[in-house]
Amino acid sequence: MATRTLIVYPDKDLMIQAGARRFVLTLLDLLSERLPDGGARKRVDVALSGGSAAQPLGLVLSDPLATAIDWSRVHFWWSDERFVPADSTDRNALEARHLLLDDLVADGRLPEANIHEIAPDVRPAEEIAKVTADAESVDEFVRSAADTENDALLDAAARAYEDELTKELGPEPVIDLMILGMGPDGHYASLFPASSGHHEVLVSDRLAVGVSHSPKMPPLRVSLTAPLIARSRRTWFFAAGAGKAESLAHVFAGADKGGDPEYPSSFAGGVDEFTWFSTEETVVKL
Repeated sequence: MATRTLIVYPDKDLMIQAGARRFVLTLLDLLSERLPDGGARKRVDVALSGGSAAQPLGLVLSDPLATAIDWSRVHFWWSDERFVPADSTDRNALEARHLLLDDLVADGRLPEANIHEIAPDVRPAEEIAKVTADAESVDEFVRSAADTENDALLDAAARAYEDELTKELGPEPVIDLMILGMGPDGHYASLFPASSGHHEVLVSDRLAVGVSHSPKMPPLRVSLTAPLIARSRRTWFFAAGAGKAESLAHVFAGADKGGDPEYPSSFAGGVDEFTWFSTEETVVKL
């Protein structure tokens, strides 16, 4: 595993700008790599997430070097997704499409088939509202039935994503570049602290899992698992803001001990590169 590297910028805006430039340069490097047999790489697989980690995507096409990228050889995945309708603004995929992917598809540079989204919730809006209602507002029978239905749909979506990963990348899929963000509670992807009732970060026999009753809205999600994320060739974290300083300190301490379920980001890693991009106010407790 790669040694953790921490890069600290003066502020979030500079971090995002540098992230966009680094993304472009890294894609160019990966696409230009020569394999041991001397041949060129056929594809590069990138996993995206939402929030701060997605913001650099909006600056990519303003970089002159982006025109040199052969986007037809780049495939996009997601570290996690909110299980909501496809047109919901909560969707990580929708955010990435608005920031970058739709423009690449529209001008013919990126095939739509290269965009590997996690399945959305296709139920009618009124049915979704009923089965995701606040627990205190429904009786136990209705709540139990809703949980059963939600869990089954989440598991089906997770298994479908596992099938797509293995179909495209083999039985032990490896992502070339995993781009992540860290929440104020130390979560990454949709792997949340154990104290919130979640232990998905400890799942080791799946590539993707369903997550219900997320402590962060919306409540239904699908996430890649910690082992899959940790074996990415290159893993980047974007973490900015004073509100994340305490968690970042715990994450680094937990990582040095092999991982802490209370701070799930401590389980992340990368094989060739493992880099955290942060800001001065976020690292004050390290």
